[in-house]
Amino acid sequence: MSYQLEHIAIYCKDINESIAFYQKYFAGSPTAIRKGAAGYAFCFMKIDGSPSIQLMESPGQLGVHHYGFVTDDIDQVAADFRAKGAEIIRENHDSSGRLTTLFVKDPNGLEMEIRSPR
Repeated sequence: MSYQLEHIAIYCKDINESIAFYQKYFAGSPTAIRKGAAGYAFCFMKIDGSPSIQLMESPGQLGVHHYGFVTDDIDQVAADFRAKGAEIIRENHDSSGRLTTLFVKDPNGLEMEIRSPR
């Protein structure tokens, strides 16, 4: 199995202000702003040579929400993490029932997302 850090998700108080910051100082390129399942606005900032930053608008929270990895075998990762006693928060499946994403807590209480390639 291989892992690659893909993104860091952070809460921000104003998504447009955050987009402007990363564009101005890092020449970042944002994806379209979308609504998340929980109703918050989010987008990804692509910065040359770096993993993406996922901006998640939240009026009440700031800071790191989760960090995300991509793996070449999500089913094996899920089996290994379960066998080793990881705290699995939730799993996402596609319309056919195939596992696509696993959310796990790290020892600091942060969420870690591990997913199959898109």
